Amino acid sequence: QWYQRRVRDRSHEPSMSQNISSSAVTSLVPYKVSSKQVLLGVGDNFGTLHILEVPWSLRQASPNELTAMSSYFDRECSRIDYYKDRDANRGTAVVDSAPQIPTALETSEEEEERLKKSFNSYLTMEKEFLVKLGLRKEDDPVQLLH
Repeated sequence: QWYQRRVRDRSHEPSMSQNISSSAVTSLVPYKVSSKQVLLGVGDNFGTLHILEVPWSLRQASPNELTAMSSYFDRECSRIDYYKDRDANRGTAVVDSAPQIPTALETSEEEEERLKKSFNSYLTMEKEFLVKLGLRKEDDPVQLLH
C-alpha cells in the first residue's frame, strides 16, 4: 500500500519545463498583457532577453491548489522532522534542511588556476608513483605548470 502511494506521488516532478538559454538566467519579469495573457521576460548572462507566454495551466490556480500545496508542505516538514529525530537518536550529525544557496560561477582565470593546481597535484602523485615503481629517480624534477 505505501509502495502504491509512493509510485503515484509525483509532487517532486516539475509540472512543466522549458529550456531558455545555455547561459545562466539572471532575471525574470512577469508582465500581464490582459486577463487572458501573461508574458514572462527572461534575461540571461549573455544579455539576451527571451519573452515567453505563460500557459493557462500556470496562470490559473486549480480549485484545490492551496489545500494541496499546504498539505504537501506539511508532509515535507513532517518528513524533515522525522529524519532529524532519527539522526539524533542514532547519534549522527543532523543534516541541515535549509536550502543551499548556489555559489557564483568561477571566472575563467579562477577556473584556469584551479585546473593548474589539480594538474600539478596529479604530476606530483605521478612522480611519487613512478619512484615507487623504480621507473624514475627521486631527484628528477617535476615540470609543474605556473
